[in-house]
Amino acid sequence: MSKTKVVLASVLKPVDDSRTYEKIGYSLSQTKKYDVNIIGFEAKNIDHILPNINLYPAFNFDRLSFKRVTAQITCWKHYLKCRPDIIIFNTHELILVSIIYKIVFGVKICYDVRENYYRNIKYGKSFPTLLKVLLAGYVRAKEYLSRHWIDHYFVAEKNYEKEFIFTLGKSTVIQNKFQNLYGIKKATKRGYTQLIFTGTLGETTGIFQAIDFAKAMHKIEPTIRLRIIGRAAQKSTLNKIKKQIQHSPWISLVGGESLVSHRQIIKAISTADIGLICYPKNKSTLGSIPTKLYEYLALELPILLQRNPLWEEVCHPYNASLNIDFSTVDHKYLWLQIKTHKFYTSAPGLEVKWASEAVKLTEALGSI
Repeated sequence: MSKTKVVLASVLKPVDDSRTYEKIGYSLSQTKKYDVNIIGFEAKNIDHILPNINLYPAFNFDRLSFKRVTAQITCWKHYLKCRPDIIIFNTHELILVSIIYKIVFGVKICYDVRENYYRNIKYGKSFPTLLKVLLAGYVRAKEYLSRHWIDHYFVAEKNYEKEFIFTLGKSTVIQNKFQNLYGIKKATKRGYTQLIFTGTLGETTGIFQAIDFAKAMHKIEPTIRLRIIGRAAQKSTLNKIKKQIQHSPWISLVGGESLVSHRQIIKAISTADIGLICYPKNKSTLGSIPTKLYEYLALELPILLQRNPLWEEVCHPYNASLNIDFSTVDHKYLWLQIKTHKFYTSAPGLEVKWASEAVKLTEALGSI
C-alpha cells in the first residue's frame, strides 16, 4: 500500500523545529502510513536525523527581507516537487499558496495555528503603531476568509478555541507538550545557583526581565550564574542583550544570532538548577502556555514563574514553581524561599508529555 504524502510547511521555523519535526513529523512517520516532508527555514548542524522524514531547507533570509515576500513562490515550487496529498502549514503567510494548490490539485490542507498572530502583531513591538493595526487586521481577515478552504485546524492552545471563531467546528487542540527523543534524563539536584532562560529571546518573552532578575540575585548570592540559550529574531534585541551582559561574565549566551538545536536546549535544561519563565504582561502571550513550561516540568526543573493563573494551574499539582511578579519581587526574601521550598512533591506524568497529543493528531488527520 502506498503511503499518503504529507508536507509540513513553514517560513520562519527551521526544518528541525521541535513541534514540526520532533513531534508532528516524527509521530506521523511512526505510523508507517505517511511519507513525511518538511519545508522550512535552513537549519545548520542538525544533530539528530530522524528516519523516514525528508527535509527541504527552502528559506534563508532576515526576518524583514524581500526574500520573505517571495516565500510563497518558493513554497509553491517545493509543493510541486513533493506532490503532497495533505499539506499542514503553520503560518498565515502560506494560506494563499496552500489554497491555490488545493484548488488546482484537490489536496487536503490543514492550518496548524501555533500562535495568535493577530495579537502578536498588534501587541508586539516589531512595527510602528499604525502599521501594526493594519497588518494585524489583514492577517485576521485572511484567516477568517480562508475558512471555507481549510479542511482542519490544529490549535496549539486550549484558549485558542475561545479566541478564534474561524476554527470553530473543525479544530483539534494539539498542545506543545514534551517530546524526549534523545533519552535525556531529568535535572539532577545540585543546588539553586544555575539559572537558565531558554527559547526565543525577545522583549515579549521576558529576556530583559531575566537579565535584570539575575543581576539582582547575583548581588545577594555571588555564586549565581545565568545561562541564556536561544535565538533573537531581531538584531536590535540581540545587540541590547549583548550590551546588558557584557560586564557580567557570569551570564553566558548560547545562540543569539544563530539557531540552537532543540536537543542542545534540552541538554542545557537537564543541567540547570532553576528555570526562569518571566514573560512581561502582554495580551499576545497571556492565554498561551510556553513550550518550555512543559519541558521544565518533564525534566523536574524548579521554576520561578511569572504570575499567571493559567501557568500556575499547570504547575500546581507538582509544587513545581514559586509564583512571583518579577517586576516587584523582594530578592532577599525570594532567595530564602528558594532554599527552603520543596519543589516537586509529586512527579509530572504523561499529562505533560507529547504521547497523548500524538494520538489526537493521528486520529484527526485520519478523519480527513
